[in-house]
Amino acid sequence: MSTQELDVKKSWRAIRRHRRWVALAAAVGLLGGIVYALVEPPLHTATSLVVLPPPPATDAEKAAGTQAIETQVFIADSEPVLKSAGQNLTPPLATKVVRDRVKVAAVTQDVIKIDARGTSAAQATRLANAVAEVYLVFVTTDQKLPGDLGKKTGARVLEEATTARGGNMAVHLGIFGLLGALLGAVAGSIGVLARVRGDRRLRLRDEISDAVGMPVLASVSSYRAQDVSDWAYLLEHYSPTAVEAWSLRKTLHHLGLDVKGGSPVSLTVISFAEDDKSRTLGPQLAAFANSIGISTSIVVDSHHEPAGKVALGIHLVVVDRDTPHLTGAARTTSTIVALSAGSVTAEELARLAVAAAADDRTIDGLVVTDPDPSDRTIGRVSQSTRRSGSRLPTILTGTARRTNR
Repeated sequence: MSTQELDVKKSWRAIRRHRRWVALAAAVGLLGGIVYALVEPPLHTATSLVVLPPPPATDAEKAAGTQAIETQVFIADSEPVLKSAGQNLTPPLATKVVRDRVKVAAVTQDVIKIDARGTSAAQATRLANAVAEVYLVFVTTDQKLPGDLGKKTGARVLEEATTARGGNMAVHLGIFGLLGALLGAVAGSIGVLARVRGDRRLRLRDEISDAVGMPVLASVSSYRAQDVSDWAYLLEHYSPTAVEAWSLRKTLHHLGLDVKGGSPVSLTVISFAEDDKSRTLGPQLAAFANSIGISTSIVVDSHHEPAGKVALGIHLVVVDRDTPHLTGAARTTSTIVALSAGSVTAEELARLAVAAAADDRTIDGLVVTDPDPSDRTIGRVSQSTRRSGSRLPTILTGTARRTNR
């Protein structure tokens, strides 16, 4: 039961995450439904009624044989009647078309209702009346019919079709448009689920933490930096939200890097190549540390900026996701891994952990940038504890959106 519930939640998160594709499929379905409604316009419906005389009271058996209502309905709906009715129209209609558009039913034991549909109100009324007239010809003349039905029955038209109902184009477009949008949304959702079924990238903080058995220290929004001016603006004017500022401060405190006036400390921030959203975490930490009075420098490929003695040096290291290597990188006081939600798989993250262990390094924690909006996990509780303990309330951190510049 729990596995099924988890699958439903994951499926719903996947649909929400790709809601734009689902919306696009729904829009295509809406357009397709409207086109189909225009190609197949709404049909008008007209009704004519035929009444049969009451059976003679003196001969009930004969009356039943002459006027069995089911037999009369069968005759009115038979191919000879429908074929003749279609040929009497201008322009004529094929027998198959007439059969699809005409429905004959018994209203009472003495009244037959003939519903006919047409592309226009005039065509519908003409078709309903034509079927009624041909039926009367068959049952009131000496045509070759089963039993005694070839003799006159005295049937007559009770009510001719004079008006037609339905055929509202707006309603027709609305129905088929909504139906098309619904089918498109369903098809889009199925497509999304089929696509993400083989996607092994980690999106939830608990999944990221469980992959390597390390806690998620913080979750922050990435800073979009595309050129040199953006990076310079980030270092000089970065202003995190209150939630992100608290997360960054707790990260520095957890790593023991927020001590002022002590010995210089250093931090290595490892990120994966092609994960642009996580690459700005180091500069964000540096800018925030400077803002709270901790002099900080950034080290990229052994190049220090700014120069001079500082309290905290942040080293930025980018590794390949398939073959991560840390050999040659400077030793630092602490090491963290920055990654964005949905950027790496458990196998790629495990390769990095193995490479760090092979280089005799200890990864102190993970920082997730741009967490999934639907993620209600925190990545700080061990998997065994989550399985044995009760569900704890969580706070969504790092999901506030900031407007750059």
